[in-house]
Amino acid sequence: MSKSSLEHPVGVSRRQFLRVGALGSLALSTISVTALLTGCSSAPVASGYKVLRATDLAILRALAPVVLAGQLPAGKAAPAAVEETLLTLDAFLAGTSGPGQKQLGQLFDLMHMPATRYALVGLSDAWEEASAADITAFLEHWRSSRFETLRAGYTALTQMLNMMWYLQPRSWAAIDYAPPVVTA
Repeated sequence: MSKSSLEHPVGVSRRQFLRVGALGSLALSTISVTALLTGCSSAPVASGYKVLRATDLAILRALAPVVLAGQLPAGKAAPAAVEETLLTLDAFLAGTSGPGQKQLGQLFDLMHMPATRYALVGLSDAWEEASAADITAFLEHWRSSRFETLRAGYTALTQMLNMMWYLQPRSWAAIDYAPPVVTA
């Protein structure tokens, strides 16, 4: 290997690289231990669900109306549509791999714990108390973040909710989808 292939990236010193790595490791270790000690990662599945926990549902119930704005039915039908979307998501997640479920659970844990919720999401209040403007600001921050992990989190959350909404027959009229007619 030539010496030029071993040089550090432009603008990043070895000291900065080691500092970021050490701080990142410390932060992840602290978060993992906190989640373990508070029982976040081992919280039971919510009643009526197969995978999603009550804390996950609180986050998703806050996100769904913002992510699906303009797509959900108006008025009193909107909360029922959100619940159907979450049940569809839960059924979908039940069919995914254990490691995938674990990663999503870790993302929800980070978004739920007060310290990391404030640091990563920017919400000082619980998800149930967040305004649509706060959630929109959080989503925009993650969407345009310079960190690929946050951009990936944005994509996962928004695409997941959108896909689950459009899997439901009640959403098909809005996109002029007519399911194929099955003849016997």
